[in-house]
Amino acid sequence: MGDKVKVNDAGSALSTARVTRKGRTNSSRLSSKHQVTIPVDVMREAGFKVGDELVFKVEDNQVVVSKKRVDLLEWIASLNGLYDGYDFAAERADAWPD
Repeated sequence: MGDKVKVNDAGSALSTARVTRKGRTNSSRLSSKHQVTIPVDVMREAGFKVGDELVFKVEDNQVVVSKKRVDLLEWIASLNGLYDGYDFAAERADAWPD
């Protein structure tokens, strides 16, 4: 993150890049409720947005956090009342045998 500044025609400064705010960090503390706050810079770089569902995995003794991928068929099957009696799991098992 830089601290470049551009001046407009009126002589006032316009920022051309995000400036790191004092006190920002890339670390967080685990709360007593097992909650963690993702630092805003990390959240932006990862492409996370408010309301995203996140998936946590442990790989090689490290925690990997990623966005939950939306399965289009699951989403369609979950539409309220549209597919009453539809067994998505059975349909998937028939379509993709082991």
